[in-house]
Amino acid sequence: MDKRYEVYCLVDRTFYDSPLRGMGAADYTRPVAPGWTVFEQDDWVVYRPDGCVLPDQGWKVHASACLTNAAEILEILTSYCISRKIPFKFLRGRHLLHLRNAKYADRGASGKLAALYPADETQLQAILAELGGLLAGRAGPYILSDLRIGGGPLYVRYGGITERYCVTEHGRVEPAIADLEGNLVPDRRGPVFSTPPWIRLPPFLEPHLAARAAASLDGLPYRIDKVLHFSNGGGVYLGTDRRSGHRVVLKEARAHAGLDAGGDDAVTRLRREREVLRRLDGLAVAPRLLDEFTVDEHSFLVMEHIDGDLLTRAFAERYPLGGQGREDRDEYAAWALRVCAAVEAAVAAVHERGLVFCDVHPGNVIVRQDGRVALVDHELARPVEEAGRTGTTAPEGLTGVDIDRYGLACLRLAMFLPITELCQIDRVKAVELAEVIREHFTVPADFLDEAVLTITGDRRARRVPGAHIPAWNSVTLADPERWQRLRRSMTLGILAAATPERDDRLFPGDVEQFATGGLNLAHGAAGVLYALDVTGAGRFPEHEEWLLTRAMQPREGSRLGFYDGLHGLAHALAHFGRPAEALDLAERISRERWQSLGLDLHGGLSGIGLNLMHLAETTGQRDLHTQALKVIDLVASRLGEHPPSPGLMYGAAGAALLFLRAYDRTGETSLLHLAERALRNDLARYHIPHDVGRDPGSALDKGSVGLAWVLAEYLARRPGDALTASWQALDLAARSPFSIQSGLFTGRAGILAYLCRNRWSEDDPAAESHLRALGWHALRYQAHLAFPGERLLRLSMDLATGTAGVLLAVGAALHEEAISLPFLGPARLHSPRPMEVQG
Repeated sequence: MDKRYEVYCLVDRTFYDSPLRGMGAADYTRPVAPGWTVFEQDDWVVYRPDGCVLPDQGWKVHASACLTNAAEILEILTSYCISRKIPFKFLRGRHLLHLRNAKYADRGASGKLAALYPADETQLQAILAELGGLLAGRAGPYILSDLRIGGGPLYVRYGGITERYCVTEHGRVEPAIADLEGNLVPDRRGPVFSTPPWIRLPPFLEPHLAARAAASLDGLPYRIDKVLHFSNGGGVYLGTDRRSGHRVVLKEARAHAGLDAGGDDAVTRLRREREVLRRLDGLAVAPRLLDEFTVDEHSFLVMEHIDGDLLTRAFAERYPLGGQGREDRDEYAAWALRVCAAVEAAVAAVHERGLVFCDVHPGNVIVRQDGRVALVDHELARPVEEAGRTGTTAPEGLTGVDIDRYGLACLRLAMFLPITELCQIDRVKAVELAEVIREHFTVPADFLDEAVLTITGDRRARRVPGAHIPAWNSVTLADPERWQRLRRSMTLGILAAATPERDDRLFPGDVEQFATGGLNLAHGAAGVLYALDVTGAGRFPEHEEWLLTRAMQPREGSRLGFYDGLHGLAHALAHFGRPAEALDLAERISRERWQSLGLDLHGGLSGIGLNLMHLAETTGQRDLHTQALKVIDLVASRLGEHPPSPGLMYGAAGAALLFLRAYDRTGETSLLHLAERALRNDLARYHIPHDVGRDPGSALDKGSVGLAWVLAEYLARRPGDALTASWQALDLAARSPFSIQSGLFTGRAGILAYLCRNRWSEDDPAAESHLRALGWHALRYQAHLAFPGERLLRLSMDLATGTAGVLLAVGAALHEEAISLPFLGPARLHSPRPMEVQG
C-alpha cells in the first residue's frame, strides 16, 4: 500500500494537494550579512557569498535537527558559515522539517535541516571538527543516506550540488552527477550510505564509516529473517529467537524520526505500544510482549508471532464478487459475518482494559486457522480518556470508543464492498454501498443499518439511498440521453475544480502531478482537456491557453515521455490546433538525451515513437518521420530488455503497439514480427489466472486489460495467429467483474474502455455491468458528478486516475463516435511505403 497518499490528504479534505501548499513566508529566517546573496529556492533558503561559484558536485555536509532544537542549531550553523564564507542552505520552516521527517517521508532524504558546501576536502575536515564541536550533544534524526560524524547532528555525503538530470535505465528523469568520463549518471540517495565507485573516501572519514559498520544485531539472540514493513520511523521484521527457535516479530523505532501529526517520533510511539501490550497481557487478541532492547539509538520491541493470515490476504483469497454464483457468495457472507463478530469481540476486549485501539482496518487483523482473530500494530492505541481523532481515519469530533465503533462499522461494509475509503470524502456514501451489498449478498438488515448509522451519524440517511447522486445503475449502453446528462455533470464537476490561478496545476489529480508536473497527459491539464474534447464536452480556450503558456516554458528536469512529459504536451498542442508550438516542443525534446529512456509507452521510447509518427503525419514534417524511424530501430534493437512490469504502459506491449502502428503506415511485415516478439516477451512475464474474474491485475496500465488490448490489435492484423489462445485467456481475465479503483489506468473505467474498443453491441453483459457499477464510486462535487483518485481517499479530475478518465471510458461506451486513448483508436491504414527496421 502506497502511504504517500496520506500526506497529500493533510491540506484539503476534497482533493490530493501538496503538503507544502499555503506555507507562506519562511519562518526559519536569519539576518542577511553584507557581501552575501540570499534567495529562496523551492523548499530552501540559500545563502551564498557574493562571487561564489559552486561546483557541480562534491562533498556536502548535512545537519539534522528535531523540531525542538532546529532554531538553535540553525543559529549556530549560520553564524559559523557566515564568519567563514561557506555557502549553505536551510529549510524554509518548521512545517517542512516536520514533513521531511514524517513517518512516510522518503527514508533516504529524511531529517535534513541544512546543507553546507565546503570548497575542498581540507575545508570539509575543518567543518566537521569545528562545527561538529559547536553542535556536540544536539540531537537529530539519523540521515540514512549519509555518513554520521561522531554522535552529533552532522553528516556527510558525496553528490550533486547544482541541478543536473539524466535518464535512468528505467526511463526516469533523476538528479545526476558526472562520472570520470563526464557522463551523467543517477545521483542515488538511498537509505544506506554509499559513494560513487570512482570516489575515494578521505582518510579522516574512515573511522566514522567503521563506527557505522560496527552497529548491528549480530550479538543479540534474535535473527532477522524477513522485512515485513518499512517506514521512515523504522521497520517491522519477522525473526527467530536463536535460543528457542521460535518465530518472533521485531518492531524497530528510529530516534527522532518518523514524526506523526502531533510531532511524536517513532520511539515515543513504540514506548506507548509497549505500555499498551503490557496492559493487554493475557488476552489472546494481542501479541505477547517478549523483550525490548536498543542498538545505536534504534529501539526494538520483540513480540509473539501470531500464526495466521492478515485479513487483507484472507479476504483477497475468498472474496466472491469476481463472477462466482450465489452459493459462493452465501458461503463467503457467512464467513465474513463470523470474522466481523470476532473482530468486534476483540476490540471489546481491548475496551475492557480501558484502551481504544484507534486503527481498526483489515491490515491490522490476523485471522488464525481456527477462525479466532488478533489485533496487531497497537501504535495508535490510547487510554479511553486520551483517545482523539489524531492519526485515525475517523471523522472529526469522534473520541474514545466511538473511534473504534466507526472503524468497525467501516469494516462491516468493507468485508462485502472494499471501497469504504469513499466515506472519508462523503460519509453518506455508506448508504449506497449498503444498498449494493444487499443486492449481491445475503446479510442481516440490521448488520448493515447499524453500520450505516454509525458512519453517517444520521438516522435519516438510510431512508434516502441514492438521493445525493444521480441514479447511475439504470444507465444502459443504448441510452444517448442519459449519456448527455452524465457527460454534462462530469464536465461541470471538472470545470468547477479548475484552479487557473495556480501555476503548479490546473485540475486537481493524483499525487504524481506534484512529481511530474501538472501539465502532462496522465495527471495534468493536457489529459483532462483532451478527454473533454474527444467526448464532445467542448473546448475551453482559457484553459488551453493556461496549458500552452506553461508548456512552452518547461521546467528544468521535465520528463520527456508521452504520458508523463513533454511529448504528450506536443501531442495535445497539435490536437488543439497548435501545430507550430507542437513542432517547437518536439524540436526541443530532440536535443535532450532521450535515447536512454526505457522502451515503454508511458514515459519511454514507444510513446515517443508513436507521437513522432503522429506529428509527422498531421504536420507533413518529413524530419519527424525520420526521427520516428530512428526510435523504431532503437526499440527493435533493445527488445530483449525486461521493462519494470509487463503491460501496456510500462511493458513491451507498448513497443508492440508502436510496431503495429508503424505497420499500418508502411505495410512492412517485419514490423508484425517485431510486434509478436514484444508481445511474447510480456506474455512470458505475466501470469494469467485460471479462474475467470480473479485477476488482481485486471488494469489498463500494468495488467491484463492493456495487454489484451494490444494483443487484440495484433490479431486483427494476423487473424488465426498462434497467440489467439493467449488473447482469449487474457480477455477473460480482463473482464474481472470487480475493481477497487474506478480510474482509467488502474480501475473499472479502463476495463470498460477495453470492452467498448470496437463499439460493442448494446447487449454485451460485461460492458453493461461495468458501466452500471461505475456508479458505486460516483460522488458529488459542487452538485456535479465526480470520481475518486487512486486509493479512493480524495477526488481526482485527471485522465489516469480520476473523473476525466471515467468520462473518456463512458464516452467509449455511449458517445455517438468511437473514441479512445491516443494510438488505441481505429487504425487509419495507409498505402505501404518502404521502411527499413532492424530485426
